[in-house]
Amino acid sequence: MSRHDRRHQRTLRRIGAVLAAGLATLLLVSPGGATTSAGSSTAGSSDAKQWCALVIKLNTKYGTMRNKRYLPEAMVSPQAWKRVIDAAVTQRSRLLAVTPTSIKAAMTHELDWFARVRKNNYNRVTTPLGSFTIADITKLTNFQRTQCGITFSS
Repeated sequence: MSRHDRRHQRTLRRIGAVLAAGLATLLLVSPGGATTSAGSSTAGSSDAKQWCALVIKLNTKYGTMRNKRYLPEAMVSPQAWKRVIDAAVTQRSRLLAVTPTSIKAAMTHELDWFARVRKNNYNRVTTPLGSFTIADITKLTNFQRTQCGITFSS
């Protein structure tokens, strides 16, 4: 294993729960879950409220969240991750339409990574992060904490 690969794996392990939470965030792209169209979305706090409501509703529905708290990654099945990734890739434009401007770039990077994970047989560990950075993950999770009131299991 190359030095770069080992470093990549260490980075993914280190961000463990944060990455899991970032992945779980994308459950909000379920075809039946998003009720806001791009045309009805307004700027500012209403975007945040809509986005947060979708995140909470769908993460709870798919079993990655309880009472606005993400479950530990070990409690989320591989099938659930596949559903998250498939939904995110399939519903990319819908997701980005309701994503607040302040996190849109981070969300775009995460969606790009999801597409690579899907092409790599859903292997999250060996898939290169590309433009998806720890800073993006931090931005997404901080937004969920501060704007949505979501907590993360450790």
